[in-house]
Amino acid sequence: MDMTFTIKPTGAALGAEIHGLDLTRPISEAEKAGLREALLRHVLLVFPGQHLTAGQLADFCRCFGPITRHILDQFHHPEEHDLCIISNVVESGKGRTTARTAGSYWHSDLSYLAEPAETSMLYAIEVPETGGDTLFCNMYTAYEALPEAMRKRTAGLTAVHNIMSGTGADAKVPLTEAQRAKVPDAIHPIVRRHPETGRDALFVNPGFTRRVVELEAAAGTALLEELFAHATEARFTYRHKWHAGDVTLFDGRASMHSATGGYTDADRRTLWRAFMGGSYGS
Repeated sequence: MDMTFTIKPTGAALGAEIHGLDLTRPISEAEKAGLREALLRHVLLVFPGQHLTAGQLADFCRCFGPITRHILDQFHHPEEHDLCIISNVVESGKGRTTARTAGSYWHSDLSYLAEPAETSMLYAIEVPETGGDTLFCNMYTAYEALPEAMRKRTAGLTAVHNIMSGTGADAKVPLTEAQRAKVPDAIHPIVRRHPETGRDALFVNPGFTRRVVELEAAAGTALLEELFAHATEARFTYRHKWHAGDVTLFDGRASMHSATGGYTDADRRTLWRAFMGGSYGS
C-alpha cells in the first residue's frame, strides 16, 4: 500500500501517532485502508496539530462508519449534531457542572447500547497546561495476560451494561426521563472476539457494567472488581497529554479510557467527540 503518512508507535501498551496527514482535505480510499489497518494494529491513533471545522471533523469520522449521536442531546455541537461537546466552560452553554470531571471513570463508549460504538474520536479544542490527560488501556493484552484459570472462569459469561450503572456517578450528567427510556439495559459477553482482528478482548468496564448475569450478586461483583483492577494496571495503559489540535481515534472493542482531571474550573478544557459504527452487537 502506498502510504502518504507515517506511523510512530507510542512504545506503550497501545497507541501510535500519525504524521503527514492533513485531515482538512478528503481522505483517499488508500489512506482510509491504511488508517483502518493502523487502528486495528495499535488500537489508538493520535493525529497531532490538526485545525478542523466541525464539518471537516465529522466528515473524517464518517470514514470509519456511520456516527451514532450521544443520548445527551443537550451537548450536541450546534453546527454539527453528529459531534458532541465535552467542556467545563459554562458560559459556552455546553459546559458540564458535574461534581467530578466528566468521563473521569474507566469506560468503553456506548457499551450500554445493544450495538456499542466500534470507534470513538476525541478532538482537543482548548486544554489546560497541566492536568486533563486521558488514560487508555488495551483490553486485548489485559485479557491475554489473565491466568488460564481466570480465562476459563470468564468463558461464556455475560454482563449487564447501563449508562447510569457502575462507578463515576458524580461525573455523570443525570438523564431526563425521555433520555433514560432510550437506553435500557444491554447484555454483552464478558469476553468478545473482535470481528476484524479475530482477537479476544475483555468487554467490561467500571463505568457502565452493572452485574454478571450468570452469577450471584456477590460473586459477580467480586469477579468484575478483579477484572477491572487487572485491566487498568499500568502495563496495559497509555497516558495521553493533550495539546490543542490533537485528534484521537480509538477502537472501543479493544480498549477503555478515563479522564484524569487534575485541573481547576478556571482552566478551560473543551473537546469534541463522536462515536462511529455500531454493527458489532453481541
